[in-house]
Amino acid sequence: MADPYALLPVLHLDNTLGAAYIGNILAAILYGLTSIQTYIFFDRYKDGRTLRSLVLFLWALDTVHLALICDTIYYYAITNFSNPLAMVSVTKTIMVHVMFTGVSDAIVRGIFMYRVWLVSQGKRLLFLAILLPSLVCFAGSIGFAIRGLQIGTYAGIADISWILYTAFGTGVVADAAIAAALCYFLAKRRTGIQRTDSIVQMLIVYSVNTGVLTSLCAMCVLVAYATMPGNFIFISFYFVLPKLFLNSLLSTLNAREKLRGIGGSGAAAPIPLNAMVRSNNSSKQPASGVSDDRHLAIQIQTAVDTITDSAHSLTEKKWAEQYP
Repeated sequence: MADPYALLPVLHLDNTLGAAYIGNILAAILYGLTSIQTYIFFDRYKDGRTLRSLVLFLWALDTVHLALICDTIYYYAITNFSNPLAMVSVTKTIMVHVMFTGVSDAIVRGIFMYRVWLVSQGKRLLFLAILLPSLVCFAGSIGFAIRGLQIGTYAGIADISWILYTAFGTGVVADAAIAAALCYFLAKRRTGIQRTDSIVQMLIVYSVNTGVLTSLCAMCVLVAYATMPGNFIFISFYFVLPKLFLNSLLSTLNAREKLRGIGGSGAAAPIPLNAMVRSNNSSKQPASGVSDDRHLAIQIQTAVDTITDSAHSLTEKKWAEQYP
């Protein structure tokens, strides 16, 4: 007797439902990191009400974002288990998820743009140059979601693919501009003092990581959609993108304690100066020589304290306390 299952067509869902499922798992992992970093932020830092409200709102958006992804996967994999043609249609939840992603990314970019405004000392042209592509990206995300709901199928989305390319292209430009601006203006803060330059170097590393990770993920979405529009591989990258954005922001906010430790470690500076005084005393130099050396030590101590205060001002006032 012939096997009845042999007559059924073989379905390969690896690059459709499988890709979306992997993106869902990665998004869930990053959501766990987001939750931990959000807890650390509220537990360790007492920032202003505006920043704390924004972080809480972003975490709430991220929670809804994950719920929408899970609902989409459940719809395709469970509700329509015996109906693979359901993957041809666009669910409402995935387009609402696009809207939430646009709002979340816009808020995160806004916070980073405010940081650029601070370190550039209010350069309006630079701020507008970053604001314009950010607004285009946000408008493109909302417009794409609305049109996607109206079209209703992934095949029909090809007609509005230009919105997708525009939104992601301008988003990459905005992220690269933010990272480049932060690196440039932070590099100008270098003084030649190791402690101060260490703080600046760490800030530059955080800025580069912010732009590289998000831009790389956005480029993966664009390349995957341009080369493989008939599967869900581009969706798997898109599931991860907003969580990379939020985690990059929270990681920089939670790194301030480490930077304060570097900037506030100026107490160690007097150690070599005391050693100088002890060395001079043990050499039994004349009294006038001792007086001159001590006077020199005091002058050096004053210079070191001034540099330490400058570094501390850079890390706390410019980077932490002047948030909204």
